[in-house]
Amino acid sequence: MPWRNWSDDEELFLDVRDALHPDPIEAQVIEAARAVRAWQTADPDRELAALLYDSYVDQTVGVRGPQPSAARNLVFGRDELRVEIELSGAGIEGQLIPPEPATVRLFTVAGLAAETTADEVGCFTFPATSPGPIRIECSVAGRQVATEWISV
Repeated sequence: MPWRNWSDDEELFLDVRDALHPDPIEAQVIEAARAVRAWQTADPDRELAALLYDSYVDQTVGVRGPQPSAARNLVFGRDELRVEIELSGAGIEGQLIPPEPATVRLFTVAGLAAETTADEVGCFTFPATSPGPIRIECSVAGRQVATEWISV
């Protein structure tokens, strides 16, 4: 950081002006924040499944971080329901525990990205998604349960 001449009032006033009038926020950042907030409040009956496990936390951190080709395993939970997912370059594979048929939806900040059905053992798959925040929502046994937002 360059040395500032704080005895120069004009330079000090310019610095204060810059601090009080920051650069405008990009429109896409504002839109993403609004979209996330809209999804948080869209359905008051939707229950939130909290993140219980993330394999990235368990990995030994190397000098440059985790291997990009390694699959990421996550477990979300709400009461007795567990949503286990594996994120890889091939897509998203998941299972509901206890296993039962359900409608499973994949959301991005842009909205609904994909919808599928979990089979009788609770398994479901989605194709690979572009990097960014996602969440999974399940309609199971008359309940709407959604995971926390995660970044992929």
